[in-house]
Amino acid sequence: MAASRSRILLWSSLSGVLWALAWPAIGGFVPLAFVAWLPLLHAERLHDERTEGRRRAFAPYVLPALFIWNLACSWWFWCVSEPVSTKLVSVGAPVLVNTCFMLVPWWLKRMVRRRLGERQALIGFILFWLAMERMRHSGDLQWPWFSMGNVFATAPQWVQWYEWTGMLGGSFWVLLVTLLLDKAIAAWKRGHPGVGLRLATASLASVLLLSAFSLWRFNAFGPDKGPSVEVVVVQPNVDPYSEKYGGVDALEQLEDMLAQAAAVMTDSTVLVVMPETALQENATVDMSSGVPRFNGLWENDLMASRSAQRIKRFQAEHPHAAVLSGMSSDYLFPAQQADLPITARPLFREEPGTMVRQRWYESYNAALFMPVQGSVRHYHKSKLVAGVELMPFEELLGPLKGLSVDLGGTTGSLGQQQERSVLADPASGISVVPAICYESVFGEHVAAHVRNGGNVIAIMTNDAWWGDSPGYHQHLSFASLRAIETRRAIARSANTGISCFVDQRGVMRECTDYAVPDARRGRVHLNDRLTFFVRHGDVIGRAAEGASLLLLLVMIFRRIRGTARQ
Repeated sequence: MAASRSRILLWSSLSGVLWALAWPAIGGFVPLAFVAWLPLLHAERLHDERTEGRRRAFAPYVLPALFIWNLACSWWFWCVSEPVSTKLVSVGAPVLVNTCFMLVPWWLKRMVRRRLGERQALIGFILFWLAMERMRHSGDLQWPWFSMGNVFATAPQWVQWYEWTGMLGGSFWVLLVTLLLDKAIAAWKRGHPGVGLRLATASLASVLLLSAFSLWRFNAFGPDKGPSVEVVVVQPNVDPYSEKYGGVDALEQLEDMLAQAAAVMTDSTVLVVMPETALQENATVDMSSGVPRFNGLWENDLMASRSAQRIKRFQAEHPHAAVLSGMSSDYLFPAQQADLPITARPLFREEPGTMVRQRWYESYNAALFMPVQGSVRHYHKSKLVAGVELMPFEELLGPLKGLSVDLGGTTGSLGQQQERSVLADPASGISVVPAICYESVFGEHVAAHVRNGGNVIAIMTNDAWWGDSPGYHQHLSFASLRAIETRRAIARSANTGISCFVDQRGVMRECTDYAVPDARRGRVHLNDRLTFFVRHGDVIGRAAEGASLLLLLVMIFRRIRGTARQ
């Protein structure tokens, strides 16, 4: 008797539930990742039995699994303190868009099976899924949060081999194990227990061998590599809705953070890290003299800002400590500059004589770095959050930029930095890889900084927008994967929970509590060795993209040749 539609939908939904139960900060039972797709693959067989001899789309049955997984693991977007309409957009947009992206590999799998056969379809599914995950690391709609390899973020001892493969190696591992198990189940159902046993053994061996190797590597890695230095991370616990942007004076906030740092610093401290957008000043320009005079955090003259001057005085009291802090900054373009970026904003008009000239500026979610030796430097966040810091496809959708979600000082389309720079202080030998908030989810992005000379990673973030929800726990856990991929220690400063240090094996220590002002002092090791992943980047993702394209071309060629013969 053929299965009913409702039964097929229930099996599909079970896959979504299993993924939620496996995901960090939701269920957290990592081994479920290896079997989470099995109910959906079973639903596919039931669908094929039910529709034998008729062509019927399976995609509608895939949607419940994908939607449940995405919604169950990102419902915390609802926790923004905004009107209900904004909450709906905050949750709905990433859930629906990511569900649609995840549907594509399943749809292409079905197409390949019809044109080329079952074995090619299974290979194709692995390639299409990995290619989709890599594509989600770039573009205006980038959202790598639900890459399957991230499921191991809370189990770093399982994936020490990410230093060679990167996070997509974990995605490949999950897909391979799952498909082998599914083929074993199918073989037993067809009355081939020997084949089923061999496939199940291969699947189990894959899990045991890679896990055992990783555990050996975890224990054999030993102490972190490179000389150690002392770093302080600050957690001010400033409410982003009522205090951060105007509720409490910006200089008062800075005074509190510097006081927190000073309370735990020693003469050996070489770096103080403060969180994303820690520095805020009301930016104005005085043109009364004909020459711009900048007030606030203008990158044209950062040392003119009260924040930079106060940090300089702090460094006079602590002469061995560099300071790295998130900030909201601006840059005024020269009056004669014609090739303005799409993110440029109008400021005011000059009227010299009869000529009217518009001046333009650009805003950034940025970081300020004040080393012990050398001049002040800045860094711009380049992995921007769509709908908050970036209007997707702004060339086409620019008139809709007013619909962006207002999260304080980082609203609207911001400028980005293309260069993967590091922030070096010759006084201590520290070369910091800056990662502002969301950037810490992008493995290849962080690796590019490390390849340019970074020996330690500093994550500056403000995870307080979504309250005490799974969101900040998930974000925190992904830092472990960046540490393993690059074998770089991490100093993480969050506006509130959780600030910590992460060693080169991905193990967290000195973790703060949520919603508690705190500062922690720890030692991090400065490693100059480059892992395979840092040297060569995401080899698996690039190979999957190339192989996917080749497979699609073969399928199209077969289709054309078949049509020509008719």
